[in-house]
Amino acid sequence: MMNEPKISFIERKMLHPHPENPRKDLGDLEELRESIRENGIMQNLTVVPDWDDDGYKILIGHRRFAASEGIINLLPCVIVPDLSPREQVGIMLAENMQRSDLTFIEQAHGFQLMMDLGDTVENISKKTGFSKQTIKHRLEISKLDKGAIEKAQKNFQLSISDFIELEKVKDLEDRNEILEEAMNSEELKSEIDYYLRDKRCEENKKKYAESFKIQYGNC
Repeated sequence: MMNEPKISFIERKMLHPHPENPRKDLGDLEELRESIRENGIMQNLTVVPDWDDDGYKILIGHRRFAASEGIINLLPCVIVPDLSPREQVGIMLAENMQRSDLTFIEQAHGFQLMMDLGDTVENISKKTGFSKQTIKHRLEISKLDKGAIEKAQKNFQLSISDFIELEKVKDLEDRNEILEEAMNSEELKSEIDYYLRDKRCEENKKKYAESFKIQYGNC
């Protein structure tokens, strides 16, 4: 029989949100707050020691932690002592994705962070259940300038299809510029089509010029 995880009750002031938590927007917490007022915290948090701040970083339970503020001071936690930074990010990413909690932009940054910590696309696929192709698409999103994404989102709701269309633009600087200037999905696609047509024209001109030189030489 497996041992049950040991639950410790830790003071709120000793708990800190994990700085690499992939989920940036915790969403509406009011319903969860009401549940905590009535029933307390029904599921423990999972934390790791925070050696830099003499406390604990939260791996699982960020919403419970935020929602219980002003209601509960001692929170039930399971302490996991020995996890590498890569393992910590992997756990948080997998937990949020299993609950469909992350946007595809948050997924993109989470996948990129796992790559930065030494994971491969194959390993991320095994850990998260996402296909390698999906992960590669998300990693393309992580290459984009954050400011360009934010500017575009002020004009319209970006879809995953919009980002996949952008991948057709190989130059990252041009990709960011097109994204910043688009006012809606239709305009974004049109700008990409214009850009690609212009690139094809330039390539054809170069090919024609090279062919002319080969055929006639310098005259």
